Amino acid sequence: MSQEIQQVAQAAQEVAHVTESSGGIGTLGINLKIFIAQLINFTIVVLVLWKWVYTPIVKLLEEREKKITKGVKQAEEIEKRISSLEKEQGELMRKAKTEAAIILENAHSDAQQQKNALLEKTKEEIKDVVMQGKLQLQREKEQMIRESREEIALIAVEASRKILSEAIDEKKSQKLAEQVVDSMSQ
Repeated sequence: MSQEIQQVAQAAQEVAHVTESSGGIGTLGINLKIFIAQLINFTIVVLVLWKWVYTPIVKLLEEREKKITKGVKQAEEIEKRISSLEKEQGELMRKAKTEAAIILENAHSDAQQQKNALLEKTKEEIKDVVMQGKLQLQREKEQMIRESREEIALIAVEASRKILSEAIDEKKSQKLAEQVVDSMSQ
């Protein structure tokens, strides 16, 4: 047992020695030299990561955020443009429909006017043709009357000559007159 006590005492002396050399940290089981070395290593790793990893990642994220923000703004502007273009297109369509309706109405009224003008012209031409036909018939009628009068006059002269050439007898003259009238009616 004595040996065990000696070993425990020796261990206690070593712990006391380490505690004195490392201060109060040694009592917590922390080696000050290793702790300082690990702290320096950690600081170097943090600085290296900061310089070559964190800073580029932050720049990349900031650039990406700017691009996204820019894209969102552009998308909003495009939406506004599309909306205004749709309104403009709707307005143009309404104007075009109105103009087309006006043009169609004008064309319809022009066609109606041309139709009426053609009808009037045709009626006038028909009246002219009818009038010319009437005039032609009137002339032909007058010509026929003239020719009939001339024939009647010739027949009357011929009948008178026959009546005078034959003895004047009332029965004969009546008969001759009837023959002349019959021949005129045929």
